Amino acid sequence: MLALALGLESDRNATLFAFLGAVLALGFLTVTGNAQRPTGRSWIANALAALSLAASGYFVWMSPRHALRWPMVSPLTDADLAAAVLLCLLVLEATRRTIGLTLCLLVAVFLAYAVWGHHVPGSFSHRPLTLTEILDHLVFTTNGLIGPALSVAAFLVFVFVLFGAVLDRLGGGEFFHDLAGALVGRQAGGPAKVAVVSSAMYGTISGSPTADVVTTGSLTIPMMKRLGYPPAYAGGVEAAASAGGAILPPVMGSAAFLMSDFTGIAYAEIAVSALTTAVLYYVAMFYQVHARAALDRLGGFAGAGPRAAEVMRRGGWFLVPIAALVWLVLSADRPVYGGALAVVLAAALAPLMLGDPLRVARLLLAAAEDAARRAAPVGIACGVAGLVVGTLTITDLSGKFSSLLFSFAPDRILFVMAITAAVTLLLGMGMPTPAVYVLAAVLAAPAMVKLGVPVLAAHLFVVYYASMSAITPPVAVAAFAAASIAEADPIRIGLIACRLAVVAFVLPFCFVFRPALLLAGDPLASLWAVLVTLCGVVALAAGFEGWLGQGISAGQRAMLLAAGLTLVAPDWRADAAGLVLLALAVAWIRLGAAARAR
Repeated sequence: MLALALGLESDRNATLFAFLGAVLALGFLTVTGNAQRPTGRSWIANALAALSLAASGYFVWMSPRHALRWPMVSPLTDADLAAAVLLCLLVLEATRRTIGLTLCLLVAVFLAYAVWGHHVPGSFSHRPLTLTEILDHLVFTTNGLIGPALSVAAFLVFVFVLFGAVLDRLGGGEFFHDLAGALVGRQAGGPAKVAVVSSAMYGTISGSPTADVVTTGSLTIPMMKRLGYPPAYAGGVEAAASAGGAILPPVMGSAAFLMSDFTGIAYAEIAVSALTTAVLYYVAMFYQVHARAALDRLGGFAGAGPRAAEVMRRGGWFLVPIAALVWLVLSADRPVYGGALAVVLAAALAPLMLGDPLRVARLLLAAAEDAARRAAPVGIACGVAGLVVGTLTITDLSGKFSSLLFSFAPDRILFVMAITAAVTLLLGMGMPTPAVYVLAAVLAAPAMVKLGVPVLAAHLFVVYYASMSAITPPVAVAAFAAASIAEADPIRIGLIACRLAVVAFVLPFCFVFRPALLLAGDPLASLWAVLVTLCGVVALAAGFEGWLGQGISAGQRAMLLAAGLTLVAPDWRADAAGLVLLALAVAWIRLGAAARAR
């Protein structure tokens, strides 16, 4: 798989079919789809894995002949059609096992629309399509199963999954946790702040909210519980902090890589543009956990604990591969080579820093196994998303959906954005972030672009909501992962996480209406946009938590919330009104405190 990620694409389609066969086989051999017996092999699983390798192997073997045919024109043999049907059925079954029945049923609905959609009355009807035409488009072209989504999973995402697994096995998670503890652990609410900081540092490399929760949450959630935090709140803090890793450069998440491929925008440009809003998200969340600690009188770690210098002396070498990764991603715009170099540097430095080369070799082998297991659901999700995208393109359903949105609100961009956000969150209930992004990017983002929203802002809007769907109840995968560690209700954890991440639901509207927030255009305008939005998100965080240096009344909270919402509006008059409201709220709070002191 690493060879795939490095871009050895002598035959792209054959390589993608080989990758798909590998992730399907891994999915069948590692996940049963049975809640009572989630893992374990059976003869059925072995047979399905063998069929996956056989079906994908057929397409690898036939790739020279298939490369010469004209899609939708040249005839397909009975063997071609049988292999195509088998591969599609295997993808659906693997989806059911690894991701869940919801996505499987959704894909079935789209496929049914492709087959029988010509019977639908009105503008959503399409021309009659034969089964051969549908299979030709879905399997034998790059518009379906082996489309951009699977290509990104094979050639790009896997190398970062491998790097995250290597860091995890070599102790990178513990390093980030210890460093965060040394920096903020002794402050008020130190355990929660450690969760925020360590999850941000680890999450920006892993890019997966669930992996972040499992890795850093196994340390931070028990620590928060021991120091007096309610279990659900501890899980909510970790879930919200981990969800932010998918929007924090330099790596962000797999959805950002898909965005680069879909839009043609360089990944480095996406990462730089997303930096300010991601930092604002973590600033607001850090403030909220500090406010909660102040209101509940929750302290930090007792005792001296490790110092930052000591932590850096023991684990600072982890920053070397990360620095190389950042340089190649942001400066050279070579994310795949940056990820590969980071893996090589980590593997080369580990024996020197940890000693015992045999133990390091065993850890690296375990990391490779972990990476394969983690990559399988992502690859399957991207494959099944390709099936959906294929049905959307062959039936032009995406264009019909965009036209429908545009007809409802030809000049109401706010309405279209709200519908896009709702659709993305709805799709995210039970679906992984890459699949959510692909579907929303094809269905809803074009309507935003048609209304004049820049392509970067429109697709980053979808990336944000696709990432936040990981903590949005009722099906919030990051919240459920945190619940297993916190031993608390996952729905309550999801609700707390959404409250702590409230700024992430507002920021996408901010940067769509205020493009300077994405560091586009005049630097002075970008600086002003960042400062004003910072005031706005802090006001929102203070209003939600009910604390601004002290506990505040309901009226003061309402004024802060109004100031925050006004400050994120893209107009100098709104900025002025918001700053006045914020100043009045601060003066009211200070005067009240002074009166009580007398």
